[in-house]
Amino acid sequence: MHSIHTVAQAKEHWLNHGIDAGLQGIGSFHSKQYNARYHDLSAAFHSNYKQAIHHYLTIGHSHENRTGVLNHYDNRWSINSNGITIGTSRRFGGAVESLTWNNKELVNSYDHGRQIQMACNSDPYTECYNPTEAGGRNDGISDTTHTHINWVRASGNVLETEVYPAFWLIPGSHEKRANLCQRGHPAMNHQATYSYPFHKKVVIGAYGINNVIQFDSNFTLGGDWPQDLNYIQMEAPATYLNGDMNQMYNFNHQKNLVENHHTNRLPTVLSTPDHQYAMGIYSPPGQPSDAFMYYNIQDFHIKSPFASTTKLDVVYRKRRFHGNGPLTQKYTSYLCVGTLGDVSDCMGKIMNAVPRI
Repeated sequence: MHSIHTVAQAKEHWLNHGIDAGLQGIGSFHSKQYNARYHDLSAAFHSNYKQAIHHYLTIGHSHENRTGVLNHYDNRWSINSNGITIGTSRRFGGAVESLTWNNKELVNSYDHGRQIQMACNSDPYTECYNPTEAGGRNDGISDTTHTHINWVRASGNVLETEVYPAFWLIPGSHEKRANLCQRGHPAMNHQATYSYPFHKKVVIGAYGINNVIQFDSNFTLGGDWPQDLNYIQMEAPATYLNGDMNQMYNFNHQKNLVENHHTNRLPTVLSTPDHQYAMGIYSPPGQPSDAFMYYNIQDFHIKSPFASTTKLDVVYRKRRFHGNGPLTQKYTSYLCVGTLGDVSDCMGKIMNAVPRI
């Protein structure tokens, strides 16, 4: 295994080894899936993945309108529509591990936890009781997860999953950071996997808007949540993007424009410095919450170019339910993708189309 620590090393490895091995270099294209999708190509190219890539780049995509991924292939699922490709895998427990637009991967996915995913935690214990769709802290960068997939469906522009999510901390482990449930605090869960399902539905395109993604989150709450919690906090969803998407904005619907970030009460947007790639998130009012819903936006300063990430999410809060449940909470949010101008236009349109639920 080659040791890769920089972007240049990753590029060199891809060019010298990854292409010939049929490794996937971007979420919207996989040479093995391209060959498997089209029998004429697999008959012509066999395992010559350089030829498959050349064919896609020269005529397959532009002239023959061929697609570079399959809906389901080797424990991976993908959907593609309107120039947006979304992918998930068994490795990440069905969480959205890849979102590409205009040949750029927007989702970080360095380890289990940096995806677009459902998660919920307990205030004030946060990560010490924290079912997380993609997997837990101990899953790290491994090929497996403590999340158990019940089923996945991917067809056309729709991806739907039901999973039993991992707890972020496995029983017997302790929090390492001081600003959450206190450094050294033990995990409060008694199992590595939550006993109740998370179900989501992701649709590319809604209300006639091509570059919007509708994200429906269904949380089933039950079991031994801490008795003295203030709220169960549901991230619907949490989105972890690449570190270069570090310009922070709010979308002001009254002015119909993006402005520098200054509040967690308005929809939020992250963009690259050149404004060529951006993502915004909006969750309509009127959805069940026992305290005000808020938007969270963060920039995690990490030296590694692969681990560096920024975060957008929507947080809903419900007080502790009586008994052990279960009960279900459903939330809908919308993600806008494109240039910063595209995203601003999309946010205005989706807020007009869905002013409340």
